[in-house]
Amino acid sequence: MAGPRTLLLIHSPLVGPTTWHTTAECLRRRGYRVHTPTMAVTRPPYHEKLIKAATIDEPVIAVGHSGAGALLPAITDTAIFVDAVLPHPGQSWFDVAPPQAQAQLRGLATEGELPPWHEWFAPEDIQLPHGPLRTQFLAEIPRLPLAYFAEAVPVTPAIRQAAYIRLSAPYDTAADEAEHLGWFVHRENAHHLAMLTEPERIADLITIGLTQITLA
Repeated sequence: MAGPRTLLLIHSPLVGPTTWHTTAECLRRRGYRVHTPTMAVTRPPYHEKLIKAATIDEPVIAVGHSGAGALLPAITDTAIFVDAVLPHPGQSWFDVAPPQAQAQLRGLATEGELPPWHEWFAPEDIQLPHGPLRTQFLAEIPRLPLAYFAEAVPVTPAIRQAAYIRLSAPYDTAADEAEHLGWFVHRENAHHLAMLTEPERIADLITIGLTQITLA
């Protein structure tokens, strides 16, 4: 592969860095340098601090999962989106989310704070087997302020090279939009947290995406 061999595996701020740890090890065995920054929401400006936490002083390709997709253009101009939201610079999550999703999130908040992400769903919807990995993943999930979702993402230059890996049905629309943008799109029948349970499979898909964007 031509180009940078340093990868930033960026987890959604709604969860924790364990999201990428097993896949990171697979990619390291394939010869990549891999960083897995911790994306912790603290105080406003939330997005600015998250972007700073994921920025390193060398050429990188960012691989963002889920809510991390909104941050990628501010981190690098070459990225792979894995079951991720698409960039929406200058807009907040509330500006772009469907009204039903907005209402659901507001309804979950108590005194401006949301419960941990996994409590938004039925336990069986979190497709991780019971055991140490599930325990560690769930233990890292923070309680986020509702204000995080109301803060606009900084305006940055557009992504120059991108690929989209769709793992689950809720991200069909994002994959369709990525295809419309002319990005390489791969659709896989997996689940949203497959990087935890099937790291070799996800490393394979990332490798495919890297080949596509570095040949473009």
